[in-house]
Amino acid sequence: MMREIEKEVEQFSNEWQSITMTYSDYARSKGISYTSLQILRYITHTTDCTQKSICKMSFLPKQTVNTIITGFYKKGYIELRELPADRRTKTIHLTKKGQDYMDTFSPHIKKAECEAMQALSEEQRTMLIESIRLYGKVFREKIFDHQ
Repeated sequence: MMREIEKEVEQFSNEWQSITMTYSDYARSKGISYTSLQILRYITHTTDCTQKSICKMSFLPKQTVNTIITGFYKKGYIELRELPADRRTKTIHLTKKGQDYMDTFSPHIKKAECEAMQALSEEQRTMLIESIRLYGKVFREKIFDHQ
């Protein structure tokens, strides 16, 4: 039984990696790194986005995030705004130029994601989301059980 579960874990991991590689390959085809693409998408979909929140979401080191954000800033893709409550913290916002840049690939990604999800039946979509959510919850609980 355990050997079968290990095989399924490996299959799941391979499928997850395949999806990630698809994003990475697409990003590379557009002349951007996968990490930069994910950060741009996070900025687009997050209110009060900060470098700290990007690090927390992406598990990327502060230096990596800062390097990418600095590059986007120099290209004019983003602007930084001080938070009134804490002037040391700056929120990150796409500029018009940044939004135009995102519009060169983001709609295509969204369309592909929606078409992929739409290829599943409603029952399969629900089961997929519930299964991933449960897997993630149990994995988070169990990963620290046996340290």
